[in-house]
Amino acid sequence: MTGTLYGVFTVADVQVALPLSELREVIPCPAAFDPLLAVAPGLVGAVNLRHQVIPVLDLRQLLDRREATDAEVAEVVVVVTYDGSVFGLLANVVRGVVFIEDDAHLDISVNADLPLFSRTFERPDDSAVVSVLDCAAVKHTPGMVLAADTGGPSGAVAQARQAAAGISAGGRRMMMLLRCGEIGLAVDVSHIHSVVPELVLKSSPLDGPTIHGVVRLGDRFVPTVDTLAVLGLGALTPVDVKRGVSLSFERGLLAFAVTEVVSIIAVPDADVLPMPGFGLPAAGHAIGILPGQEGGSYLVLDGAALRADEDLGTIAALGTPAGGAPPVTRVAARPEAADPRFDGRAIETSVRKFLTYDAGVELATPLTQISEIVPYPADVIPFAGGGPLRGVFTHQRASVPLFCLTGLLGGHLEADEATARVLLVEAGAARAGFIVPQLRAIEESAWEERRTGADPGAPVSLAGSPLVKIDGRMLPRIDLEQVVRAMVGDHGRSDPAGDRRALANA
Repeated sequence: MTGTLYGVFTVADVQVALPLSELREVIPCPAAFDPLLAVAPGLVGAVNLRHQVIPVLDLRQLLDRREATDAEVAEVVVVVTYDGSVFGLLANVVRGVVFIEDDAHLDISVNADLPLFSRTFERPDDSAVVSVLDCAAVKHTPGMVLAADTGGPSGAVAQARQAAAGISAGGRRMMMLLRCGEIGLAVDVSHIHSVVPELVLKSSPLDGPTIHGVVRLGDRFVPTVDTLAVLGLGALTPVDVKRGVSLSFERGLLAFAVTEVVSIIAVPDADVLPMPGFGLPAAGHAIGILPGQEGGSYLVLDGAALRADEDLGTIAALGTPAGGAPPVTRVAARPEAADPRFDGRAIETSVRKFLTYDAGVELATPLTQISEIVPYPADVIPFAGGGPLRGVFTHQRASVPLFCLTGLLGGHLEADEATARVLLVEAGAARAGFIVPQLRAIEESAWEERRTGADPGAPVSLAGSPLVKIDGRMLPRIDLEQVVRAMVGDHGRSDPAGDRRALANA
């Protein structure tokens, strides 16, 4: 099997690929480019990278995609080396590294004097169409400014060429070297979805010791975790949270905060030393140690094990679209042994994720029912009457009725708006927000009580809720989708009179 390792990045809405032998490095886009005494199509200026002046080209201008992508802000500069020359390309985001077999390439004919690409391929992970950039066409664009290549950091170009030539031999792997504070980490690039050159975090309702917030990647806000905390190796200090590396999970992306992306190198398998027998806190996700590299030794992580971690996958599923209605994610249950303490009652062994929270008492709701968790909205149109229906607010260009979950369940605990959270739940075309005073955790169930013959239209109450066993605790399982169907209806319109009738029957 022969093929090519490609680095993939986006230009406007186009996925573009370069062989790793031509991709020297990726740097954050500067606030401004230095002007050059030259004019060329797409030339935006130059960047001074380690005392080397590199001209930078905006391919969007060559593609005439400027007006359609005014909202697309270039975040990075991809530094390209080709035939002794070096130049930079503006890009929106790096989309990882993929290996493509030779027979998987598709030839394309473009009726132009200097077509920017002549080959495409289909990404094996998400089937997206990727255009392979023809650096010769870029280099020979009329008026193009080029700089002589003085070599990349750590000899990355030569190592990438070696890896591209010898990958079929199976004796070496392409590894990305990362630094988290004083600790070096290495991971196979095949598991990397994208690199975040500058980690700009936004606060999240789930922020805590492990989750630092969310970062925008493409059209999604992706949860970001402290890499050292995940590995059990301590925690990053705020000054060390500078970059990000995202991995793809079954139900979404997850970004890992790091201090620096050092380089991408080809590592012979024999250079990775086994882990010590006494184990380390990160032993569950580590497969060895790589010594003798720039900055010292690196802990080699098992990218496949990280991406298979269920807890991390659950956090990844909490990512939300940057615009539009967020999707509802689904978690499959798997059977386990039943609990003997509930003889004579319908018990179904079930291992799935629940969100636990406080609404006067501790409750649990299947995580699959929660489409998004948001702070208490700042702008609520209140409804008079003092009932559980508190009002309506807007979220992502949609109006959402806001309910006090404690009041719906017959309680009287008033939530502090500064610390309360709102659980957004969808049922068909209807959507509602439920105020909860305090979130607890995302936890896994051992079994659930099933009540046969229950009326799906009956109002939800604590007395009528089945139980679920979570970490030795038996909690009421609240079906919020049922509440949405009963309180809001199938058309997304709140019926206050119906709300009062439902509450009277609770």
